[in-house]
Amino acid sequence: MLNDVLARYNLKTKTIKTFIDMTDRAVIAAYPARTEGGGIMERRFLMVGYGKKYPAGLLSFSFFFDPAWRKIKSITGKKYWRSSKNNISLFIQKDRAHISDADPFFVEDSVMAPEIFTYFSEGSCISAWLTDMSPINKALERIDLPITIPATAILAAVFPHEEDWQITFRVETPTQAQARGLLAVLSMARNALSGGLSETYGSNIRGDMDFLRLLLSEPPQIDGSTLVLKSPPLSQSALAGLIAQLSIYLK
Repeated sequence: MLNDVLARYNLKTKTIKTFIDMTDRAVIAAYPARTEGGGIMERRFLMVGYGKKYPAGLLSFSFFFDPAWRKIKSITGKKYWRSSKNNISLFIQKDRAHISDADPFFVEDSVMAPEIFTYFSEGSCISAWLTDMSPINKALERIDLPITIPATAILAAVFPHEEDWQITFRVETPTQAQARGLLAVLSMARNALSGGLSETYGSNIRGDMDFLRLLLSEPPQIDGSTLVLKSPPLSQSALAGLIAQLSIYLK
């Protein structure tokens, strides 16, 4: 699945594929683009992979003779390899590797997952949470949907569904009244978008409206002060396309 995502971003470098093939578990942090001092800082990501047989010595040896890669000192004082051509930074040891488009040791203030996240994501192959609603609200503005999501967090997890995959979203709101209000608005939006929403999606999820249709393909459910949304069954290709397209919500 990760290879499908990389293909959509044209990240087909041998280094990235080697990293993925040898990775047992990975944690990814995505940072939205920010304006600082009048200039725009590009969106950043940091991926930390855990494996057992990363070829740290071999890669360092090959990078040493490759003019596309050079060694740079991190803000932490540690050294890593950087390829400006591919916009990739890499730090690798035998059992751990960091990949980023900036300093691979850059970590913002510690962030704790919502308390329910561990329980919610159990059994999933991919899980994530979002506590800053501004990217979602901006995406809703782009499609002229006058909704402000009154959420403290959105949790998402991908679970096996027969031969396909299904995404479950939990929208955590402060009160039951806010959850019911959001349910009413989304139910109206669902009715407006009705027609073909329950179909199994292919790989053509391309924008905000397609993503909204996907979210509302099944009737939203209430669980206390939480709104629960589930996707229809998704093929591996469709899921990879959706993960790649989600970067639009970080703009």
